[in-house]
Amino acid sequence: SSGINAEWPLRPGTQFMNMAETKLFPAACQVLYPCWGLMPNNKNVVNKGHENIKSFMTVLDQHLLNRTYLVGESVTLADLSLAVYMRDLYTMILDENRRNSYVNVTRWFTTIMNQDEVIRVLGQTTLCVKPAQFDAKLFQQNNPKQQKNAAPKKEAAKKEAPKKEEAAPAPKKERSAPFSSLPAPKLNMDDFKRHYWNDPSEVIHKYFDDTFVDGEWSVWKVEYKYQSELVKTTKTNNLVKGMFQRLETMKKYAFGLMYIFGDEGDQRLAGIWLGRGGDNFFYEDTNWTIDIENFNCTKMDMNKPDEKALWTKFIDGGMDDWEGKQFEKDHIF
Repeated sequence: SSGINAEWPLRPGTQFMNMAETKLFPAACQVLYPCWGLMPNNKNVVNKGHENIKSFMTVLDQHLLNRTYLVGESVTLADLSLAVYMRDLYTMILDENRRNSYVNVTRWFTTIMNQDEVIRVLGQTTLCVKPAQFDAKLFQQNNPKQQKNAAPKKEAAKKEAPKKEEAAPAPKKERSAPFSSLPAPKLNMDDFKRHYWNDPSEVIHKYFDDTFVDGEWSVWKVEYKYQSELVKTTKTNNLVKGMFQRLETMKKYAFGLMYIFGDEGDQRLAGIWLGRGGDNFFYEDTNWTIDIENFNCTKMDMNKPDEKALWTKFIDGGMDDWEGKQFEKDHIF
């Protein structure tokens, strides 16, 4: 006997299978894919995934309060489907502390995973001890940077008659590197970005608080001046991507988070930037000013609690809305 009630009416079971596919699976991907190196560690996206998982699990935990199975008195296809969708979460993300928040779901999940038929197909399921983290090395392996092909060598030119010697051109004046007049800063941008991509928020904030010196670096809030023009998400995304491409030479000197908020037709584009020096660093190089002219820039004082809180919220991935518009998409520079 398989222990699976194949005769149970389909409708109640399909409800849970549909919820698993449309609600749980996308949220699980947002949390698990960075751990597998399949997606960058966008904290806002990961936090949204955790929130959606929590909402799903809370509702399910209430449903299972007085039930052994999702529907009926025996295992159905709904139990098997939903449990399999949850398996990676239970083995990689939901440690004992998190599992204790969903005791009914955990009881149900372990019941399903301990069915003889399930063990025969999937093997034993080991519950998570320590939640998995973003794997930067694995992500780099899965997403290697494309090497630029060397320009093909031109064929050797045919011998030509010797040219008359021309006067040597005057040597070009060396252009100084951006911010070369500033002393070496305490905060290292490469180290900061490494912490941002690989470490939990508390580690990022500690490094920032220990090394940030006002004047060596500055934090700026930016808001797009022409919000009424932001009507298509694809166009707003392209606007930010184009800006980032034109700022490629600024990467050593700045870190930025640009967020799109709101539905199509009524969007906001805003962000937070950390850059070199005490002035607006976008104006250090004329090549960097093309896009920033379209933004209102406000310098943030890290000694003022409310302004420091905005910086902290962006870094934590907690910017859920802007002027009442819900978070839609993030771009990280």
